[in-house]
Amino acid sequence: MEYKKTMSKMSRLIIVEGIVQGVGFRPFVYRIAKKHNIKGSVKNTGGRVEIIAEGSCGNIESFLHDLELKKPAVSQIYSMESKNIDVNGYKDFTIIKSSTGKTPDSILVPDIGICNKCTQELADPENRRYEYPLISCTECGPRYTLTRTLPYDRQNTSMFDFKPCAVCDDEYTSPADRRFHAQTVCCQECGPELTFTDNTGNILSKGKEAINECAKAINEGMILAIKGYGGFHLSCDAFQTEAVKLLRSRIGRPQQPFAIMAKDIETARQIVHISNEEEKLLLSSKRPVLILDKNEASDYDLEEIAPQLHNIGVMIPYSGIHHMLFKNTSSDAYVMTSANIPGLPMVIDDDIAIRELGHIADNYLLHNLKIENRIDDSVIRTFKDEHVFIRRSRGYVPEPIKLPFEIIPSVGVGAELSNTLIFASGNKAYISPHIGNTNHFETAMYHAEVFNRFSKLTSIEPESWGCDMHPYFNTTKFAMETGGDTVIPVQHHHAHIVSLMADAKLDRDSEIIGIALDGVGYGSDGTVWGGEILHASYTKHSRQGHLRAHAMPGGDLCSYYPERMVISMLRGLVDDCELFALPFELKHGKMEVKMVREQLEKNINVVMSSSSGRVLDAASALLGICKYRSYQGEPAMKLESSARKATERSLELPVTIKDNVFDTGMLLFELYNKLSENEYSIPELAWAYEDAFARGVSEMAVRAAKRTGIDIVGLTGGVAYNEHISYLIRDIIKENDLKFISHSEIPCGDAGVSLGQAIVASLKKEE
Repeated sequence: MEYKKTMSKMSRLIIVEGIVQGVGFRPFVYRIAKKHNIKGSVKNTGGRVEIIAEGSCGNIESFLHDLELKKPAVSQIYSMESKNIDVNGYKDFTIIKSSTGKTPDSILVPDIGICNKCTQELADPENRRYEYPLISCTECGPRYTLTRTLPYDRQNTSMFDFKPCAVCDDEYTSPADRRFHAQTVCCQECGPELTFTDNTGNILSKGKEAINECAKAINEGMILAIKGYGGFHLSCDAFQTEAVKLLRSRIGRPQQPFAIMAKDIETARQIVHISNEEEKLLLSSKRPVLILDKNEASDYDLEEIAPQLHNIGVMIPYSGIHHMLFKNTSSDAYVMTSANIPGLPMVIDDDIAIRELGHIADNYLLHNLKIENRIDDSVIRTFKDEHVFIRRSRGYVPEPIKLPFEIIPSVGVGAELSNTLIFASGNKAYISPHIGNTNHFETAMYHAEVFNRFSKLTSIEPESWGCDMHPYFNTTKFAMETGGDTVIPVQHHHAHIVSLMADAKLDRDSEIIGIALDGVGYGSDGTVWGGEILHASYTKHSRQGHLRAHAMPGGDLCSYYPERMVISMLRGLVDDCELFALPFELKHGKMEVKMVREQLEKNINVVMSSSSGRVLDAASALLGICKYRSYQGEPAMKLESSARKATERSLELPVTIKDNVFDTGMLLFELYNKLSENEYSIPELAWAYEDAFARGVSEMAVRAAKRTGIDIVGLTGGVAYNEHISYLIRDIIKENDLKFISHSEIPCGDAGVSLGQAIVASLKKEE
């Protein structure tokens, strides 16, 4: 290659695309430019960094080498282009003010967990940021949650409300300082301040004393509402049983597992089993909540934290606030659960928090840094040798997902429950943080707010919209009203499978046999689906098999009272006298049992459904494990935890498949018979039922693969979070010489549906 040279100098224009804003990338470029005697400039230009580098050929090559290999740990380079330009004769290397132009390539970095250097400064009495809880630097701290618009510069964030003091300003402008060009630079003299209040908002203390008072309240068993960078947590000492019970009572979550924050990794090991890979993930800059198996040898009482479950959600402190609280309390772990009314968005505004959480929290720990974008903690379920996202949020959003091929600008508005939305263009997809249950008015409004925010941050103007086929979902209505004739409805389970295909990086012409197992989805035939075997491409699908459809008396009431499904599934297989003699615990007793019977006999308010969720829930209720659902997925989750306790796993229940339909009513009947024999423990029966369920689903998928000649089979949907079922399906598929794919970057559940919607809509628009 020839280079344009002047007096042995050459000049290159270097364009770096990736996670390069808000991670100290420009200061890094400045330092290596100085190191290699490079003249020129560096600036942000929307989603890229633009570098002009002048120097000798050897120096520029060394500069480019360091640029790729020594970049900041939290940065990511997706692509780097370099071309020769005319030598300008620069005298120095400078950081130029960012360009205000934005492109669909604009990328904003997620919030970053506190780094080791800031943690050390926080604990160093000689450091001027000693015990300053909102400490941050170029390598850590809030990013997405405080950004109003791109490019990521202080004036475009809520930190603009705080003018740096002279010392902080010197750090910002000093190339030798590690806070050189740190947009969040601040200290106790000029930065945001903590306040501690009562539950009506009266200020009781400020600054360091606020931390001390909050820590004292936690020690005394109080419930605290703690404001973080992305929203509020409700918190208490995780191992004061009465405090946890009090929190459950006040928040109305009698059984839902709480995530906990352990003070350090050593403490976490005493609570849960942690592999080397899991430790790396816990301590990474992402700092997610990991769902890990409880440590049976633990001295801590974990039952109240996650009742009847074998696992528990654990995270490590990710901000200075958390470290300071642990320093001042006797607690080893805190409950850290999102501060929201179930089904509604997490609270981020101080006044609203005080108004809505005052009946729950005894006190508040607040700060005056405005939260521009709310974000929940990311939640990841870990298996033996892999992990899957339950919620992809803090630490990951708005980092893009790389698609296996390019698509036209598109939006997926997401599912009704566990909603996310997505903007996609080219080979990148930007998935929103967790939004929630959009059948609530407030959450539907939040959905529209996130849409507007992501539209602004990504600068993507959609040419196609994907939404659910259900005509009455709020997300569907939003899409139809906003997207007009560019909207393409996408079947729920097809969207699940397309999301899986993209997650597995399958090319555009790929076809698979997709196993989609979940609670509910509007079917192509207008009925409720949820246990589907589909032959799918990125644009088409055909139903190759499914679970038997069962009547759901009372419709969605069956989701909350799974004994209703027991009656429906066993009716006609078990003598009525025997069936109605079972120890049902429905809300209205025998009167409700009679009503359910009449609903089924007269076909009143009955919905037909092939839902996997209801089939697993029914087994949980029949075995007496869980007869009322107080949170999403509870009966099936407790069924899995019970099954794991089985010491004897030889019982095999028969599977009945006819005309590509898996008769799950017969499966529940077989379970009923074994239960009646009183020869097997409840865990043994739970294990056998899950085992048979997985075998039946796998057999349908293998048959479909052989029938169609497709050699790839994938698993998606909420049931894929069940380790026993998902691993058995995987093993059976592989034993039949078929390739098995599963999720890695995209949630298995409804939070991943938006990606599938966007891709299907985009490709169909091009047809």
